[in-house]
Amino acid sequence: MKRYWFDLLTENYDLLSAFIPDGSNKKAAVNRAKQWMKENGVRNAILAVNSLATSNIIDMIDIEI
Repeated sequence: MKRYWFDLLTENYDLLSAFIPDGSNKKAAVNRAKQWMKENGVRNAILAVNSLATSNIIDMIDIEI
């Protein structure tokens, strides 16, 4: 069951055009974000974890490659 939707943001909280599939596994989303970052030359980003039920931001995960 999908519980979260994800947005990948710059350090200035601008939305990047990364596709991170909805799901229930934050670790898989972080891995997908890292893969996208490597492919697109992005060194630092923030993964916003949002609740599908409430649309609220649940977590902000800093990612650095």
